[in-house]
Amino acid sequence: MPRPRKPARLYYRKDEQQWVIRDGNRMQRTEFGLREREEAEAALAEYLAHKAPEVRCGPAHPSELTLGEVLARYVDDKGEKIASTGTLIYSIQALAPFWADLTCDAVKGSTCSLYERERAKSRTTIVMTKTGKKIERTRAASPSTARRELGVLQASLNHAHSEGLLVHPIAVTLPPAGAPRDRWLSRDEVAALLRCAEPHVRHFILLSLYTGRRASAILELTWARVDFDAGKIRFRVDGQAETNKRRGSIRTPRQLLGHLRRWRGYKGTHVVSFRAKPIKSIKTGIRRAAERAGIDGVTPHVLKHTAITWAVMKGLSVEDAAEYFDTSPETIRKHYWHHSPHHQGRALEIIERRR
Repeated sequence: MPRPRKPARLYYRKDEQQWVIRDGNRMQRTEFGLREREEAEAALAEYLAHKAPEVRCGPAHPSELTLGEVLARYVDDKGEKIASTGTLIYSIQALAPFWADLTCDAVKGSTCSLYERERAKSRTTIVMTKTGKKIERTRAASPSTARRELGVLQASLNHAHSEGLLVHPIAVTLPPAGAPRDRWLSRDEVAALLRCAEPHVRHFILLSLYTGRRASAILELTWARVDFDAGKIRFRVDGQAETNKRRGSIRTPRQLLGHLRRWRGYKGTHVVSFRAKPIKSIKTGIRRAAERAGIDGVTPHVLKHTAITWAVMKGLSVEDAAEYFDTSPETIRKHYWHHSPHHQGRALEIIERRR
């Protein structure tokens, strides 16, 4: 019986002093040296992400199919259809070094726990700054990051089964979800943050506080989707498919409408722009403003959390909050309703009755 072909893997060539990707008879150089294992693993993940999946005649037993093939097939079929392609590629790059050489029958609770422990180890990588300078960066993945990556592995296995690559589905054991953070900003903190923020960051903060939308929805908002006559903002592009990260549309509060009218004189197609150009990420701008203001724990998501918390504190009902912020009623009840003056009001009224 012929030996099964090994999946693509890294191999260090001493004669060339670099890591190479060995895939059957094919060998591809990575141009990374012995101490650049992390970069070589990223190159392997990129290779697997763009590798065309093998054509199979029928479903395979889990012991006959490698997870590298499963991940490659998932990226090939779903990569262009997923809104957060960058996040998907990042997750594949993290999963590939550990899982790619293993077959699907290796997916068990013990191996998933081992993956979580491996990701929790601090790793040092060399990154290139915008000025061309190389710096070392040491970081470890949090349990929530490992959970998200294993979720991608689960989605890949589900896709493999639905496409007839696997004879039966395989369950991935996910780490327990962490407790939700209840960090929201006071009005004094917001005022200090706005005073210390640059103009484009200030625009983002105000949009986030009045709309409660995710950072990506705000940064991608163009003036063409701001209707001043009807007083509405459409966060979703016409024809764009709705995802779990819902965007929807809102009626514009009069305070925000006044800000938008003043900002309309700024150049650029996007409402939040820097030097008339769209912005991909606002995290650095938010962090610097928070540092200048002396406020800890401020992120774009905290601004969204603050917007919904303030609205619920003012007495907004679960249904109205869910509709305006385009968030499920279950999420409103779970994460925000305890801030409402109406929280457990009916129960308290009945319990306090004398008869």
